[in-house]
Amino acid sequence: MTLADRVAAVEAMSARERKAEWHRRNGTIAPPAFGSGLLARALAHQVQEAALGMLSKAEMKRLMAAASSGKVEAASGAVKPGTWLSRTWHGEVHQVIVLESGFEYRGERFSSLSEIAKRITGAHWSGPRFFGLSSPRLGKLGVRADGR
Repeated sequence: MTLADRVAAVEAMSARERKAEWHRRNGTIAPPAFGSGLLARALAHQVQEAALGMLSKAEMKRLMAAASSGKVEAASGAVKPGTWLSRTWHGEVHQVIVLESGFEYRGERFSSLSEIAKRITGAHWSGPRFFGLSSPRLGKLGVRADGR
């Protein structure tokens, strides 16, 4: 079975099967905060890591340096124009295209991701956080300070 087939198998699992797979691989129950989609991504990551290996210490150090240098920003200037951002919210997939100046969401142009996040949720959100570009726990690009 190819790596792509193994990842596809994880994506095809039901929520119950994903939880069972998590338990089989990790010996613990799946974290309650992990929804089915996040659990699928975490399992797919484990499958890929088992097949391809982990990042080397040098690669991890480069990523950490980039994340802490201030050169990597969770704003439109850091994400190249043409990049697609995607977020599933209440079972609906929302896709945003990064433009030279601003963003496009469902045919409308916006100056910030926060405007789009508010349109989607009806509440104020940090747009970069909503679309997974930053996290208060993980820092920019979702990388923890300890490299995990």
